Amino acid sequence: MSLLKSLDGVLHKTFCRIALLLPKKPRQASGEVLIIRPGGMGDLTCADIALNELGLDSTHFTWLIETRSKSWAEYRGLPHLCYDLDPFKTLSQVWNRYDLVINTEQFFGLAEAYALLSATKTGRIASFQANRGSRWSDIIAPYDWRDEHETIAFARLFVQALELSHDEKKRPSRNRLHPPSTPPLVLIAGRQSPSRRLSLEAWVALIAQWHRERPFLIAASPEDAEFADQIASSFTGLARRFTGSFPDLCRQISTSEEIFTMDGGAVHIASFFGVPTLALFTSGRDRKWLPLGQGSRILRRSDLACQPCTKFGQVPPCPNQYACLQIENLAPTEATPSTVRSENRI
Repeated sequence: MSLLKSLDGVLHKTFCRIALLLPKKPRQASGEVLIIRPGGMGDLTCADIALNELGLDSTHFTWLIETRSKSWAEYRGLPHLCYDLDPFKTLSQVWNRYDLVINTEQFFGLAEAYALLSATKTGRIASFQANRGSRWSDIIAPYDWRDEHETIAFARLFVQALELSHDEKKRPSRNRLHPPSTPPLVLIAGRQSPSRRLSLEAWVALIAQWHRERPFLIAASPEDAEFADQIASSFTGLARRFTGSFPDLCRQISTSEEIFTMDGGAVHIASFFGVPTLALFTSGRDRKWLPLGQGSRILRRSDLACQPCTKFGQVPPCPNQYACLQIENLAPTEATPSTVRSENRI
């Protein structure tokens, strides 16, 4: 996937032109809509939230996604195909089928080639202006890659594509879907990304400042299970490890008193359920991906001119040795406003 991204600037033009040249037989309009959502689970969840905020049922659309976000699609019952699971079979299933294709990819143009292949001869395509292939779309929505929350951007694209009447929100916020009935939850995340690979000592220090003597649960992916066990052992009598399936975890998040996690997919799952969240941001853009549950907060350094550095979800090589991760001095007695900023954004 990283190779395709690096070659996207060259390949997307060729593939889009090939898609336009391929003959398509006219077919009767069916009203079917395809939403193309490559990327991770976080973006898929944000798109799901955007439709929910518009009062639309996400299960009424077909989704073309990556395998890594399949868990959320299955949990939510979204009709979906994974284009990276069996590419040729998937292409045959979407070829010349949809009257409307909504390409939610913010930047990479190869997604537009897939949209051109999926649309019928008279079908329409909607995309973000920032997408490299947007010149081939019929409907183009503006996109702010710097500061606008992603759910607002997705909602705007859906409104224009589906020709809806809707007052655009400026400050997103979500009420809880379920009342709190379970302890606070720490979600260990981000460790597979160098810019979010917080040390064990930093996690322990931050949790010690956060939990306020409350018993809490710790959840992690299988890759981070041992790491989570090490954290739990630092809070004997307070921390308990959560184990269960992805649907179990979603249900746990939905009823948790509060969530503490790293910027990423877990933040957006908590946002879907409107659960208050303390989200730690390093390289990521807090204004674009902040948690939406009422009472949520963010935590990040406020003394770095290079932060945030992420652009279109991509983190550039860091010349500063990931200074945004250097927060081990956040023990409760040492944390100061000049080092770390904790603020309400909702």
